[in-house]
Amino acid sequence: MSIINTIKGSPLFYELFDEEIETIIEDCHVLNLEAGDYIFHEGDHGDEIFLILTGAAAVKKGEVTLVELRKGDLFGEMVLLDERTRTADIVSSTYTDVLVLSYEVIFGVFKKNPKIFSLLMLNLCRLLAKRLKGSSDQIKKLNSMIAEFENKKAA
Repeated sequence: MSIINTIKGSPLFYELFDEEIETIIEDCHVLNLEAGDYIFHEGDHGDEIFLILTGAAAVKKGEVTLVELRKGDLFGEMVLLDERTRTADIVSSTYTDVLVLSYEVIFGVFKKNPKIFSLLMLNLCRLLAKRLKGSSDQIKKLNSMIAEFENKKAA
């Protein structure tokens, strides 16, 4: 399976044609990681976003795993919004291939084809909105659990 077929499923590349994806990734590279390899550490500075092509990786805060990323998942995208400091550790869970897209590659698309760049940014907004909604839902659930616990404790 080609890289194009794998990344088509990523929300960042939604509504893009194969040729458009090819022009974006032609200046990218792939990292090959073993289980336990760090892709980056919390606090690191970076200017790349990453897309898992094969394997899996864990998003960690200390020893706590926040989420498991799988094939097609995108991470590190906050660098596109000018947040260059990594907010968590990302650790490969298995043998993993990761497509690395630099800030310069993504914003270089703006100069080459503003329409494609606009779609990328729209897709990024959609992805972040979905994650924000998921976080809000999780916070609501946790608040409910805390309230329930406090009610039991008071009784």
